Amino acid sequence: MTSSNNRQTVRVMEAFRIVFYTPIYVAVAGGFWESEGLDVTFSTCAPPYPHAFAALNEGAVDIAQSGIMRSIIASDWGAESVPAHIGEINARDGFFVLSREPQQNLSQEGFDWESLRGSTVIPVGFTAMPWASFQFALRKHGIDPAELRLIPGLGLLQARDAFLAGEGDFIHLPQPVAEELMAKGQAHLAVALGPENGHIAYSSFAATNGFLNAKPEVAHSFVRGFAKGLEWIASNDAAAITGQVAEFFSGVIPELVLKSVERYKDHGTWPSDPRLEEPEYQGLQNILIGAGLAQQPQPYSKVVRPEFAKAAVA
Repeated sequence: MTSSNNRQTVRVMEAFRIVFYTPIYVAVAGGFWESEGLDVTFSTCAPPYPHAFAALNEGAVDIAQSGIMRSIIASDWGAESVPAHIGEINARDGFFVLSREPQQNLSQEGFDWESLRGSTVIPVGFTAMPWASFQFALRKHGIDPAELRLIPGLGLLQARDAFLAGEGDFIHLPQPVAEELMAKGQAHLAVALGPENGHIAYSSFAATNGFLNAKPEVAHSFVRGFAKGLEWIASNDAAAITGQVAEFFSGVIPELVLKSVERYKDHGTWPSDPRLEEPEYQGLQNILIGAGLAQQPQPYSKVVRPEFAKAAVA
């Protein structure tokens, strides 16, 4: 689609609204896509689509924020072609394990993973990836996820409300909900899974190969604008970033957004450029296979189109 002044219109969809996806909001609010000649129509996934990947496959959007998990799983199930991922949004897991009781040792390294064995845990259930990553961390510390008693199938706010109602010893949340519970003393930080699991290709932008082949110049402009946004994030402090994205969290206390951004930035959650390299792709794929979400490794070349991000930073 082309607008009347020859600017390109691009329909972009996010999966849901959380601080984890701050790079998207910076690209929108900072005008980085607009500076590349793009008029971005930005939306959050809503019915009838169960997730942004479905909207992408049905042609309702041009580019979707999605876990690379979905393309890997589709390929593993036998799909000959899957949407290709063109730019990394998150370079680490952005979820936190919170406890009902204060931790004896407040450091990341000091968390007693054994305290999870046999405990009741509420994992967020709106997508399979966060729990798969949590399982990877558990196994790394010698704990079989089957040893946890789970309260599964809850959405983000349902999980929060269940925990506040007294269910569970631990809860698994992203920001800013995690920060809200900690600020009120209703939960305590046990461990951040981002530093724990390291650099993985957690979330990225995806588009169909049909779109990328038909409109490569639009894809290049899109990733180039996003790269500028990531560079801006890397060179600005949490306060400036919070000011840029505040409009996307009008219902959240600004101080909680700030603390969320500070925590993510300290953890290296957001990449400095959009390149999605093969080692971090393989790291994510290992997590999926370990969780039983995929059976066989899928080719990087089938799932990732790296040329757009490489050109953006050249």
